[in-house]
Amino acid sequence: METDSTVCVSPSLRSHLLRGIGFLLLAACIASPLPAQTATGLSLHDVVQKALASPQVAVLDSEIAQVQAGIRQAGLGPNPKLYLSSEDIAPWSRTFDFANQTEDLGYIGQTIEIAGKRGKRVDLARARLDLSKADRTLKVNQLIGRVTLAYWTAVSQQRIVNLLNEDIHAVDEIVRYNKERLDAGAARGVDLLRMQIERDRLAITLETAMRDARQAKLDLFKQAGIESSDAALIDPLDAVREIQPADISVILEQRSDILAARAAVRAAEADLRLQRANAIPDPDFFGGYKRNTGDNTAYAGLQISLPFRNRNQGEVERARAAVTSAQAQLAALEQQTKTEVEQAYSGYTAQRDIVQKTVPDMRQRARVNLQTITEAYHLGGTDLLRLIDAQRTEFDVEVTAVRAMAQLQQAATQLLLAYGVQP
Repeated sequence: METDSTVCVSPSLRSHLLRGIGFLLLAACIASPLPAQTATGLSLHDVVQKALASPQVAVLDSEIAQVQAGIRQAGLGPNPKLYLSSEDIAPWSRTFDFANQTEDLGYIGQTIEIAGKRGKRVDLARARLDLSKADRTLKVNQLIGRVTLAYWTAVSQQRIVNLLNEDIHAVDEIVRYNKERLDAGAARGVDLLRMQIERDRLAITLETAMRDARQAKLDLFKQAGIESSDAALIDPLDAVREIQPADISVILEQRSDILAARAAVRAAEADLRLQRANAIPDPDFFGGYKRNTGDNTAYAGLQISLPFRNRNQGEVERARAAVTSAQAQLAALEQQTKTEVEQAYSGYTAQRDIVQKTVPDMRQRARVNLQTITEAYHLGGTDLLRLIDAQRTEFDVEVTAVRAMAQLQQAATQLLLAYGVQP
């Protein structure tokens, strides 16, 4: 007798089993780790950090290393000199006796630096190092400023491209609407043709805007000194922080160009002190052995230049003129900084008022106007030309708003740079 081993499962039980298996699979998918997503956007901070790691900044660091090596060299004193000589040599004489008939000298000479020359050289080298560091800070801040301005230009150009894409999409909808009405015999063919022409015009404008956006992005990478990338620029154009007025005395203490100019004054003054010390001649002392016709003797001597004609007058005058020039440049830069700060703050506040007060109302009016004209056009209450004009007006207003926000970002950058703060 054979036994049937087949298990019969009711439809309701089979449904519960399948549902349970589905829940288990879903839980396993949720519990399993998802692959990490790679960020494809570039913020302004990202671009600035890449710029700071670029070769152009490495060049500035290598220049500082060269100046640092100059400090070590400046602290080294003059080397001693070894003198060897022999006089009254007559090898052609049959009676010549080298040991008893010659005068032989072997001695050491050493220049002794006086008037603190070595310390003044070190002071000058350190002042030049401070100048090099201040100059590096100035160039880095200028680099960050250029990168920031280029970033906001690229962002604004991309926003214009996005606006054109939206405008073309809206025009496509009107083209489709007019084509449907033309097919139904409820519209004229000239309206469809007019919208197609408008669509072609926007397409050409879009191509130009895309080219400008690509160029602006490449200029950003060029300013940053990094390789180009297809990553999107993700910082919002309308996110601008409020910048308060700053005290001019604080600004003069933190601006890198002012610090560099002050370092240049210190370096020029250190050079003047060194050149004045160089006008004092250094003595040379000698000491050693002398064999005089068979007798062993000691030898000593002193040598010093007599400063009758050359007292380093030209170098002293040059260094003095360099100090006067550096001081004048510092004074001019301080005055220029005061005017620059006032100009930058005025430009920032004026552009901020435009963005915060004028632009919102202008955009709202343009949107309401377009919405009203569009509804009237669909109801047959206005013609196509007025609709196209309303669309163009709304697009122009949005482009104006984008450019105004970009100009505000750039004005804020200029103000921060005028304050001596990295944007």
